[in-house]
Amino acid sequence: MSNACFSSTGRAPSDRGSRTASRLFVTTLANTAALVAPLAYADSATGTISYQSKAGPIAISVKNVYFVKGPDAVSGKTIRHLVFSSADLSAKIKGCAKMSCTDGDLNEGMTVDLDAGPRLNYWVVGNGQRVQYSGTAKPETLKLTTDTAQRIVGKLTIDDSGAGGAKASIDFDAALLKEFVR
Repeated sequence: MSNACFSSTGRAPSDRGSRTASRLFVTTLANTAALVAPLAYADSATGTISYQSKAGPIAISVKNVYFVKGPDAVSGKTIRHLVFSSADLSAKIKGCAKMSCTDGDLNEGMTVDLDAGPRLNYWVVGNGQRVQYSGTAKPETLKLTTDTAQRIVGKLTIDDSGAGGAKASIDFDAALLKEFVR
C-alpha cells in the first residue's frame, strides 16, 4: 500500500488544490466578464411631469433617465436624446437598432432632444400613450452641472401649463447608454 496522504474526503490533497484553483479561475473569469459586458440599466432621475389633457390630468412620477445619441429623424444631424420614464426601459433601449425605437415602449414619461435646433424639443406621453403632447422649451430650462460626451447631470424645469402645455421638474444623472449610427 502506498504511503500517500489522503484528506478526510478520501482524495489526495493535490485534488483539493486543483478544485480550488479551478473555482478561483471560474470566479475570476465571471467577474471579469461582468465588468467588460455592456450592462443596460436605468440611471437615476427624480421629479414629476404633469399635463392637463382633455381626457383629464396626467401626473407622472419620474424614476429613470436614459441618455442616447444618434441621428435626428428630420435633419440627420447627431443629437443627444434624453428619455425620462416611470418604468425601467433599459433592456428595451439597449436592444434598439435605431434611435427612433427608444420611445416605442415609453407609456408614461417624456423625451427631450438636445442639439436639434435653437430650442429643446420635448414629447410628453401618459396613460399608455393615449395622451401625448409635444412642444419646445428655451435652452435655459435645462441647467446642467455636468455636460460631457459620456454623462449629463442636471435639472430640467419646463412650465408650459399656462399655454395648455406640460409642466416638468426633474433632477437627473445620466451616463451615455447607447450611441446610434446611420
